[in-house]
Amino acid sequence: MKKIIAVILTAILALGLASCGISESGTVGSGSGSVTNETADPTSEAVEPAVDDHVTAREVSGAFTMTTADGAFTDSGNVYTITSAGTYTASGLLEGQIVVDAGEEDEVVIELSGATVTCGDDSPIKALSAGSVDISAKRDTENVINDTRGTKTADDEGQGEGAIYAACDLKIKGYGTLEVNASYNNGIHTTDDLEIQNLTLKVTAYDNALKGNDSITVSSGTVIAISTNGDGVKTENTDVSKNGVTRGDVILSGGTITVYAAGDGFQAAHDFEMTAGEEGAAPTVTIYTGSYSGYTASDASTTSYKGVKVQNELNVCDGTITLQTFDDGLHADYGTAFDDGTTGAGTITISGGTVSLSVYAPENKTAGGRPGPGGWGGQQSVAGADAIHADNVLNISGGTIVIDSAYEGLEANVINISGGKTTVSANDDGVNATNGYSAALINVTGGYLDVTVSPNGDTDGIDSNGYYTQTGGVVITRGPSSQMAAAIDADGSVSISGGTLIVLGYGRVTASGSVRTVSLSLHSSGSHTVTVDGTSYTFTNADSYGGTTCYSDATVSS
Repeated sequence: MKKIIAVILTAILALGLASCGISESGTVGSGSGSVTNETADPTSEAVEPAVDDHVTAREVSGAFTMTTADGAFTDSGNVYTITSAGTYTASGLLEGQIVVDAGEEDEVVIELSGATVTCGDDSPIKALSAGSVDISAKRDTENVINDTRGTKTADDEGQGEGAIYAACDLKIKGYGTLEVNASYNNGIHTTDDLEIQNLTLKVTAYDNALKGNDSITVSSGTVIAISTNGDGVKTENTDVSKNGVTRGDVILSGGTITVYAAGDGFQAAHDFEMTAGEEGAAPTVTIYTGSYSGYTASDASTTSYKGVKVQNELNVCDGTITLQTFDDGLHADYGTAFDDGTTGAGTITISGGTVSLSVYAPENKTAGGRPGPGGWGGQQSVAGADAIHADNVLNISGGTIVIDSAYEGLEANVINISGGKTTVSANDDGVNATNGYSAALINVTGGYLDVTVSPNGDTDGIDSNGYYTQTGGVVITRGPSSQMAAAIDADGSVSISGGTLIVLGYGRVTASGSVRTVSLSLHSSGSHTVTVDGTSYTFTNADSYGGTTCYSDATVSS
């Protein structure tokens, strides 16, 4: 059975790592971190961020003009209709609409050069037909799009779904500033692919701030996406492109993206990936969801408030992502049926970059869910939220992960840790392998893992509903000193044949190979340093634990 599990894990891990083009090996030079079990009260004003308003475009008041040297358009009653491919420059105040009704292969470029477009009857910019539409905010200009329609209450095929709406591929670019305000539904919405690069973009919408049904790609620029009642950034379709690729991906390869969402921050119908761009630039992403965003959804009692939610794979290969969420921070679903005959993998792979998470997890959570900030009368309630939750497999092979607070820190059916530096502070289980689609397993082959839970109560530092195996790496885990609640626990067995495992509290561990028990005393509160084969790791215990047991095949001292 152990041989079979090992073969399955190797295949799963290789698939997860291949998505970012990396190897399985991971090293940690030195580890240092301070983790506590304190959780901020999100009902206080201190944890509710003020929405970043430093991006505010100036509305213009001069007469509106549209010019083109290579295209054609008509002007009728303040509705400017573009009818052919070409580049169009718009400036001034338009209380009306720009419509694109060109040929199916036509490439249309709309240059905004100090323009304000306001419409209360339909989408201010609406592309009905074209091969593609580029909207460019010209350098050193400020541009505003205002959709002043009342909030959408029913589907209407005659209405555009966003302040900027396109039934074709849409690119938002330039070196200027664009502010989009949408009270009707979405901010920027295309039924196909949405790309964003270079510009400074702020979108405030009632529902989704950014929606690309087929895909969303951000490669550069500054993006602030605000959803006052829905998800911040969303894809929808999972059919297969003409190239045989399943649609629905979100790709971030550069830029600075900040999301405030009453619901989910990012919701990808297929994959979500953070990676370095062609010139080596990496994305910086900050996400606030639920009441942390400063907004409450109208269906707050039933909606989701996750940071990033995917239906297939979630990959962090590079960059920085910081999440303050009311629900799971990173979440991957398993089993969604796609048009190409595959099903959602439910896999999260972190191979590089920095991931920082603060997930709402009060000490007094009850089994029936917990009331949310501003909603102690039942306005918001969710089940125990995990910092990182994969329905199937979680792979950590590199990067830095810091979990300041969560109900459970890392949770998946199978958890593979082969590299990186991970610190976890949680109110229930720090690391939890659940029963699911295969045998529950935590498999540590490298990296550094530091887990904190309370020494009191029904909590486990590391808990597997199957097995825990370790052949390398450095693991420090804390927890109560009993067989029912422990620093490390497994329904099957906890076995170590390589690496270093430091248990502060209770743990029933089977050591084999060259692993021996080392006498150390690290369980008192305060700062400690442990040296493993010449590498020092410094950590802080907020509480005192029952005792220290160290298992290692290396030279260990404190």
